Order: sequence, then C-alpha cells, then structure tokens
Amino acid sequence: MKSTDVELERLRIRREALRAELAADTSRATERAGRALCLSGGGYRAALFHLGSLLRLHETGLLAGTTLFSSVSGGSIVSAWLACRYLDTRTSSDESFAAWSDRIDFRASVVEPFRAVAARDLRTWPVLATLAHNWLAPSHRIALLERGYIRALGERTLDDLPEAPAFVFCATDLTFGVNWEFSRRRVGDYLAGYLRDGAQRTRLSAAVAASSSFPPVFGPVRFEAAPGDYQRGSYQGDDAPLLRSRIELSDGGVYDNLATEPSLRRYREVLVSDAGGPFVFESKRWWLQKLMRYTQVMSNQAEALRKRLFFGQAGSGAMIGAYWGLTGDRDEGADGYSPALVREVIGRIRTDLDRFLDPEFEVLVNHGYFACVDALWRQDDWISPNTQAATWPYPQRANENEVRRWLRYSHRRVLHRRWWGAS
Repeated sequence: MKSTDVELERLRIRREALRAELAADTSRATERAGRALCLSGGGYRAALFHLGSLLRLHETGLLAGTTLFSSVSGGSIVSAWLACRYLDTRTSSDESFAAWSDRIDFRASVVEPFRAVAARDLRTWPVLATLAHNWLAPSHRIALLERGYIRALGERTLDDLPEAPAFVFCATDLTFGVNWEFSRRRVGDYLAGYLRDGAQRTRLSAAVAASSSFPPVFGPVRFEAAPGDYQRGSYQGDDAPLLRSRIELSDGGVYDNLATEPSLRRYREVLVSDAGGPFVFESKRWWLQKLMRYTQVMSNQAEALRKRLFFGQAGSGAMIGAYWGLTGDRDEGADGYSPALVREVIGRIRTDLDRFLDPEFEVLVNHGYFACVDALWRQDDWISPNTQAATWPYPQRANENEVRRWLRYSHRRVLHRRWWGAS
C-alpha cells in the first residue's frame, strides 16, 4: 500500500470513528439546532420532483424555517434557482428568507418560472460540439454546460448568496475521494483544505456545473487553484502540493447522492427529498454492460449506507428525520399517483439535462408534492391544524391513464417526441 493510501485511510478511520461516536451519543442531540433540507441528484427529473416538494413545504410553513439547503446534481439546480428567486424578488436586502417565504405566491414566483429552465436542453449541444475532443479536454464541455446555467442563474458568485439560510452545493473531489462543498461560507473539503476567498472567486453557475457533471457524459471539472490557496487541509503527505494542484471534481452524487453529508451531524431536523431511481434487478452479459453493472452495484451500496446512517440517527433520537423518495413505499390509499404508476412509469423517467416537456414537468411536480405530503403526514407534530389542505398542483395531470400516454416515451434519452418540438 502506498503512503498516500495509508494517510487517507488513517484520516477516514478517524473521521468515521468520530461520526459514529456522535451518532451513538444521543445526549448530544440537544446541541443540534436548525432544519436542513437535502435534495438528491437525478438531473431535471430530480429538480422537478424537488420543486413539487418545495411547494408543499412552503404551504406547511416548514420552508420558511429551513436553515440549510444541501444539494447535489439535479437538486443543486433547483436549490440555486430557489436562492436566486429569493434574491431577485425580495422587497429589500433586509427582507429575511422567512418573511419572503411567508409573503410570496410560491407557485407563481418559483415553480412556474422554472418551466422555462427545464425546457432548455443543456446536454445535447455540449455533447455534440465536443464529441471529437472531450476525452482529451473535458473542460470545454463543462464550460458549455456552465454557460447554460448562467442563462438561468446569472453571473452571481457564491458570495452573493444570502447569509441565511445557508445554501450548500456538493460535488465529489476525485483526487481525495471525499465530499467537496461550495457555499458562501467555504469552498473545498476537509482533506484538500478550503480556498481563501473561495466564495468571491467562484460563480454560482460553476458550482452547479461541478455538482451536476455526471459521468460519463460530462468529464471531471479541473478546479484551478494553486496549492498555497488552500488552508486548514487535513492531508499533510509529502505529495500534498502536487495533489492540491490537480483537484478534479465530479457529480456530487458520486460520493453522496442524498446530499446528507453537511447536515447529519449538526441539525436537529433533517428532511431528505430523494429523486434517485430504483435499483433494477437484471443480468448483463456483454463485458461493457458488466463493467457498468459493477459501478451501479457500488453506487447502490453507497446510497444504502447513507440511508442507514440517516435512519439510524433518526431512530436513535439524535435528530428528527423525514424522508420521501421518487419510488418510495406509499399506501394504496394515499393521495397522489398510485404505486403501480410510480413504479412502472414515473420511476423510469430519464435522469438527464435535455428538454423536459410540459406533461413531464407537471407530473413530476405533482408527484414530488404528494410524496412530501405523505412523509410529513407521518410526522404529524410538524403540521399545524391550520395548514392548507393538500391539492393537486396540476389537476389536469391527475388522470393516470392519460399520464401513461403522455409519459410513454419519457424513459428515452434519444428518439423522443421533444426532438420534434412536441409539447
């Protein structure tokens, strides 16, 4: 084993031991405070599912009291959008997020304007334009992806984000193999260290692009910084300067697709919106298919461990947790779409950054809304008796037979009706 591996393993063991100690010691629960909302990855599918959940959280008043938004990939798109809508539509720089949330028509101010964002294809042109040389210079494709985010989010830097609530966009540090954080407070990770003036020098669009650079379509993001720009890094091996000069970032879902890393040890209430798809049971015969299957199995294991950590802490009383998923178990009589429709149609919608049509937009918002309703119903002490009753955000998309017809091609990444401008 190389000295680098030994050093990293020692640091990981120390970190995991501390995490286990904190999780087991329920007396520390009283030291926790605040409410965190974790938004998973999954391209536009995830962004629209989360958008529906945000709408319901707004109706219950829980959104106004949220103090941390942690996100990866598709979750980062909608989280950044929420931050920008708050900054763009508040009455003054002194209007708090809670006051803004209580005042606005959330559907008109946040949900509906996102329809135009999801209607943009951020994937096809960057892929086609760089097809010949992406394997050699992936930064060009990432730059085109970021340009698409600039159209939606503007030229803001992380320093322009509000002080409260905190917005954290997670990527994966491929160099050190840990979670990389983009936020107003800091940019970096505990092994590489944190960049001096990182929030001032990093655009919000670049953070979202790094968080959503899903492999193999988008290659890793080379983070341009000199070794001396980092501070408080735990890794002190002889090769530390070389490693810090070659930091590469990938989709945050590679390390933690639930985006729970920034929240589980600090917050009293943790809500997780999970738009990840189900693990499909299948056998692969071709060698490339088998290679991809290995990756899928390892990813499934990592996500399962994240869920166990979340439910373990919630079960021990260390924190109060609520979880809802795209394909999670729901009662047959629950409001919203039936389990059969979710399993057979909605759960198969592609995870991508190409154009999403109006039926896809509205069905996913509906589904995220009612998945959140169901999860919060199980935590009835969170819901005030005066809370607005749950109603379909888009009742014209409630008919399940029609949903099956509208979404019959939504699992396809190519040869889809959207290529011919259908709506």
